[in-house]
Amino acid sequence: LMQLAPCLISLYTHTPCRKEVNLQFSALKFPKESREGFAHVNKSFPALSSVSVCVRVQWDPWWSEVSTIFSYAAPVFTNEFQLRGQADMQGRILLALIIHGKHLPYKASFPNDGAWHQICVTWQQSGGHWATYVDGDRKDTGSDTDTSREIYGDGILILGQDQDSFGGNFTEPFFGNITDLNVWNMSLESHHVRLLNECSPVTQDLLFSWNLELLSSHPVVKEETGSRLFPHQTGDTACNNC
Repeated sequence: LMQLAPCLISLYTHTPCRKEVNLQFSALKFPKESREGFAHVNKSFPALSSVSVCVRVQWDPWWSEVSTIFSYAAPVFTNEFQLRGQADMQGRILLALIIHGKHLPYKASFPNDGAWHQICVTWQQSGGHWATYVDGDRKDTGSDTDTSREIYGDGILILGQDQDSFGGNFTEPFFGNITDLNVWNMSLESHHVRLLNECSPVTQDLLFSWNLELLSSHPVVKEETGSRLFPHQTGDTACNNC
């Protein structure tokens, strides 16, 4: 009966019936025992006037230093596009974007509870607009970025490390698990992010879709598999890796 409750409610509210589906996923484990872990995304990226990156992370709750979830560096500029996080004293992981070298404020957050959380970040050159979403909800937004140029192409996208030089000199390691990294040549809207959080794909302008065969990892980074429940709207097509 408890499983039927969401659908029963929808009959009276005229909202779509939603259920939970158990989905398999593949992930990368970045162990706390080593600060050397990273994964290189084997994908060539064009210059981008708009970009969105979504990823699911399971943060090591015992790590409090600044950690880089992903960093994109170009040959002529290393801090092109980066997402980092840090635990605070209120039991949260605070998130901050770096765009064209500008470090935006730590504001968006999720609980430091060891659970999986989805993060999406977006940027567009027109107006300099950016946004950070957590678990399907927009948590921070602004327009205070450089609009004079695109994000440089031909860069290197690294998971789990900051790049202090192009493709190397790693600092600020991430500890925990990462899965479902996707990159788009567009600035996702709120309804796109909600669909992704419910594990429904957004294929428009998709540049990179999560695929372990397209990642080169340091030996300390291990592949993990598992399953978990995700909210899912009846009639949607669920993604394979979440």
